[in-house]
Amino acid sequence: MDGPQRIVSLGGDLTEIVVALGAEDRIVARDSTSSYPASVQALLDVGYVRALNAEGILALSPTLVIASAEAGPPEALDQLRAAGVDIVVPPSGYTQKALLARIDMIGDALGAESEADALEADLTRKMEAATRPTTGSDKPKVLFLLSGRDGSPMAAGTETAAHAMIQLAGGRNVFDTHSGYKAYSFEAMAAAAPDVIMMMDHSLTQLGGLKGLSEHPAIGLTPAARNGRIVASDGTFLLGFGPRLPEAISFVAEGFHSAAEPSGPVAP
Repeated sequence: MDGPQRIVSLGGDLTEIVVALGAEDRIVARDSTSSYPASVQALLDVGYVRALNAEGILALSPTLVIASAEAGPPEALDQLRAAGVDIVVPPSGYTQKALLARIDMIGDALGAESEADALEADLTRKMEAATRPTTGSDKPKVLFLLSGRDGSPMAAGTETAAHAMIQLAGGRNVFDTHSGYKAYSFEAMAAAAPDVIMMMDHSLTQLGGLKGLSEHPAIGLTPAARNGRIVASDGTFLLGFGPRLPEAISFVAEGFHSAAEPSGPVAP
């Protein structure tokens, strides 16, 4: 596999793809959202993907920057381009098609076309097994709770990774009448009567874990809290839409259709 030898990867899903294509040894730095696999955490961290410093990246003499569509500020990317650095920005999107397009573009940039073809074929096979048709009566009502620490909890609407994951796993988003993330009171969330509450594991910790949710004066009244149907995991796994997407869908779907207590998945 021939290709660039000094890669800076900016975006957790993109870093996972580079690693899955067998090019981890070429990565010289990554952004703070790139935490999987654990081995990449030993790499130099150039900071948050939306607050990059061009000078710091240029000091690493990169031959390729693979950047999320969220990477910025734009001036930093312009400075990298002006310095002659090759920048690849794979397409964003929370669909299987978008994920395969990201793999395809990164494979081309790395000179790893055959590896990309193999990864795409494997993912397609796994996605067929992970997704299953559901009817309206089979679809649990799901609340994605982003955070509740500061008393201004937010819930996911459409056009979010959370909404896409809910749909792929066979659920129905209780707040599908708005787009993006929107603040709701806990009382409004409780009134939506979700069958399942989905969240990142740090948000669950902020609210006191399963016990804290069950005892919450509002959330504790929901069918989800009463029945212990809480789906929580690391955000990069749950909402990353990278190579582990089929495993994430299976994990979430299992939580949607069982009464299992929350637990972190054993990532493949």
